[in-house]
Amino acid sequence: MGTEITMDSIISQIEEIVASEIDGETVMMSIENGEYYGLDLVGSEIWKHLGSPFKVADLIDALLAKYDIDRETCKKDVLVFLNELSGNKIIQVKN
Repeated sequence: MGTEITMDSIISQIEEIVASEIDGETVMMSIENGEYYGLDLVGSEIWKHLGSPFKVADLIDALLAKYDIDRETCKKDVLVFLNELSGNKIIQVKN
C-alpha cells in the first residue's frame, strides 16, 4: 500500500508516464507497469493539474470552480481516484 493521500498531500505526475491527449481525454502508458490507462474528461483535467506539484485541497477547489458538484462528493471521488493512481504508481505523493 502506498502513502495515504489526505487533503494536505502534495501530488504530482511521475516522470516515467507517457501521456497524450486525444479529443480532450488522456491516454497514458506506464513504462514501469507496462500498462495503458485511459482518463475521461474529469480525470484528464486532474492529470493536467498534476503536471507540477499540487496540494489535494487546492485541486478540489479548482474542480469545484469548474464543475457543478458538491464539495463532499468531489472530495470523496478525487481521493478515490488519486489513491487508484497512487496504487498504480502513476502519481507521486508527499505528505
